[in-house]
Amino acid sequence: MHENELEKNGEDMKTMLENQDASARTDAGIIVMSMFFAGILVVAFTTNPIASGTKIGERAPIFSGEAYDGSSWKSFEFEDLLDTTWTYNSSDAPWIAVEFLDTDCGYCKQSAPDVGQWAEMYSTEQWIGPDVIFIAVAVEFVAESSRAEIVEFRSQYNNNFLYVDDLDIGIAKDWDVAATPSYFLVQPDGIVAWNSGQATNSLGWDAKEEQSISLNGLDDGYVQLNEAIEQLTLLNGGEE
Repeated sequence: MHENELEKNGEDMKTMLENQDASARTDAGIIVMSMFFAGILVVAFTTNPIASGTKIGERAPIFSGEAYDGSSWKSFEFEDLLDTTWTYNSSDAPWIAVEFLDTDCGYCKQSAPDVGQWAEMYSTEQWIGPDVIFIAVAVEFVAESSRAEIVEFRSQYNNNFLYVDDLDIGIAKDWDVAATPSYFLVQPDGIVAWNSGQATNSLGWDAKEEQSISLNGLDDGYVQLNEAIEQLTLLNGGEE
């Protein structure tokens, strides 16, 4: 065999080995990436949801803004609703239910009629617990919104409680809210007693013992705003 042919065969063998090595590295890379993304999916589907919002037992952030009361926009101070002298056995001071909503949020639209009914229910003489004041904080997460849309949304669902303008989401950031609807139940003294965005939202705050407790006798499960109101206000709302 001529020298040129030997040299050519050697180069062909070298090229083949290099191609095989590159292919092996590519296959190994694909396997590693597949395992990586599979790991992400396992974590996503097996871990609890990330908690959102001010934690129970913490003091709710104070905020102010312009609020619509059904006739006009007026200045609103959340602090004016609080009674810092309240204790667990006081029955007079009202509790506060705070809802963060987006007028373009589908779930907010679905729940709006129920929230409107609860707002009326827990302020009537038939309700045996302390009154509950409802406040809606309107944010802009889904799409561009406006005060006109806030007014229309409130009217459409007959929500006869204050709607606070938070289209710049400043209040939502202070309350650590990243999704709507989000609900909070606040004690008269300003302590958060329940947060719908908790990873385990069946936990509430016991003002007497100053510790979390299970609602509905559950350690883990889903609790709605009305259930939290009925259990926590009657537990901590005072003695007749």
